Amino acid sequence: MEYTDLNGFHCSLSFEPGRFSIPSKHVLVICRVNGNWLLTEHPLRGLEFPGGKMEQGERLLETATREVYEETGAIVTQLEWFAEYLVNAPQPFCKTVFTGKVEKIDEISPLETKGVRLVQSLELDGSYSFLMKDEGMKEIIKRVKQLGKWKD
Repeated sequence: MEYTDLNGFHCSLSFEPGRFSIPSKHVLVICRVNGNWLLTEHPLRGLEFPGGKMEQGERLLETATREVYEETGAIVTQLEWFAEYLVNAPQPFCKTVFTGKVEKIDEISPLETKGVRLVQSLELDGSYSFLMKDEGMKEIIKRVKQLGKWKD
């Protein structure tokens, strides 16, 4: 799938691993907790799925686990590759999307964000980050909802 993100960059989304020549060094993690979506509240952008950049020496799964914990306090397991997208920004990058299971949520402080937010349905209104509203993210959310274990 090809689309333009809300920053105006051309993006490619794939649900098949290994489609892009740029190695992924960014992650986005989609989880549910008791029927709610696990989100974090970024201080500037608003509500979004947790994620971030790989640190030196990390593997993508380690990055995903760390980022979810740092942004929400959630301990996530059973991470599964779901999709990747390539953003053709001035410095192009690839981001891997994982789904996972939340074992528990620790109350940690400080978090890198305003903390965990559990929402029943994704309305994508004004309180959500612009990163949640482009065509690629809408397609990812639609396909995640199609998984039997991910129904609203």
